[in-house]
Amino acid sequence: MKWLADNWKLFAVIALIAATIGYGEIRYRNGWYAHSAKVNADYALKKQKAETKLVPIEQKAAAANADGKIIYRTITRDVVKYVQNPNRTVCRFDDDAVSMRQRAIDATNNIAGFDEPAVQIQSGRKGQ
Repeated sequence: MKWLADNWKLFAVIALIAATIGYGEIRYRNGWYAHSAKVNADYALKKQKAETKLVPIEQKAAAANADGKIIYRTITRDVVKYVQNPNRTVCRFDDDAVSMRQRAIDATNNIAGFDEPAVQIQSGRKGQ
């Protein structure tokens, strides 16, 4: 006890420094947690806005996907019919083959209500 009585000023300074460091650490952590909570809340709000913006686009894509399946089913049916034709090895491009090719290109380049308009191309037939 004699040592504490003789060095009370040193002990008071050490206790004051420890209290100041402890208080600073508590304030630092509270600030860190408050900032973290703010950043997380901002991110949640941003995510919610982005998801809200995507809902109509996803609905449009789902509808376009259904329309695309119908188009591709029709084209596939026509391709199967054309391939099963015994005269398919003859290299004449009749109107059915050209229209089937053009429909396939149009279906690939354009999903109704979703993509930009299809790029106009010329068919490979002569005399047009």
